[in-house]
Amino acid sequence: MINILKVSAFILIVVAAITGFASLIPQLESPAPKVLEITGELSGPELAAVGQTVFESPETGCLSCHAVGREGLRAPDLAGIGAAAGERIPGKSAEEYLHESIVTPCAHVIEGFDCIMPPTLLQTLGEAKVTAVIAYLQSLGGEVTITFSAEAAAGGTGGGSVGVEGITPEEILTNAGCVACHTIEIIGAAGVVGPNLSQVGTRLTPDEIRRSILDPDAALAEECPKKDEAGNLTSSPCLAGIMPKDFGQKLNAAQLEMLVLFLSELKGNE
Repeated sequence: MINILKVSAFILIVVAAITGFASLIPQLESPAPKVLEITGELSGPELAAVGQTVFESPETGCLSCHAVGREGLRAPDLAGIGAAAGERIPGKSAEEYLHESIVTPCAHVIEGFDCIMPPTLLQTLGEAKVTAVIAYLQSLGGEVTITFSAEAAAGGTGGGSVGVEGITPEEILTNAGCVACHTIEIIGAAGVVGPNLSQVGTRLTPDEIRRSILDPDAALAEECPKKDEAGNLTSSPCLAGIMPKDFGQKLNAAQLEMLVLFLSELKGNE
């Protein structure tokens, strides 16, 4: 009994000593994350640097398909796009071409690639961040000519409307950009990036569908479409990081449950 008390006392003394020593060590505070500031006073190179940060962020998902200096997973290599953009469409400047390619991506599709880019980036990012991304793309082999207007600068760094517009499943799927990646036969969607959802209700329960929307990398589908070098459609394992992870913030509860119900009923029946 005496030995046990001695051991207990020794442990208490050691713990007290360690605690006292730790209190003497200066505590370092982790710096707060740097706020992304986009103002009208930024020079071209500064604006391009901000645009690179936006381009590489998970918020935009650009690197899920594009790359710089090599072919992307499902989209063209953007090295040199700053110079090439001004030569793509006669009479259209590099700035105009890049803005249109971001806001209405299906307007200019490079041969050999499909239009898989969601048409909602302006809505998601806002004009300020889109302008910064254009500056970055112009800097890739070209001259940064784009600047902020007073209106764009006043818009700050936030995105546009955070939510997805739509009151029917078809509207929500279209406005959220889902139809750019997925095939959904019943509404005429023919995406060639994500898994075919035409009969998703036969392989996933409503809970699994909901989870796939809110946390898309949690359980990847086994097969996704892919085009081979000859342009023929084949299949390959689905990759993580392709589908945006912010639909939990963009969709309201009613929209989410509407999509879950709609998709769970897609079983290939009339």
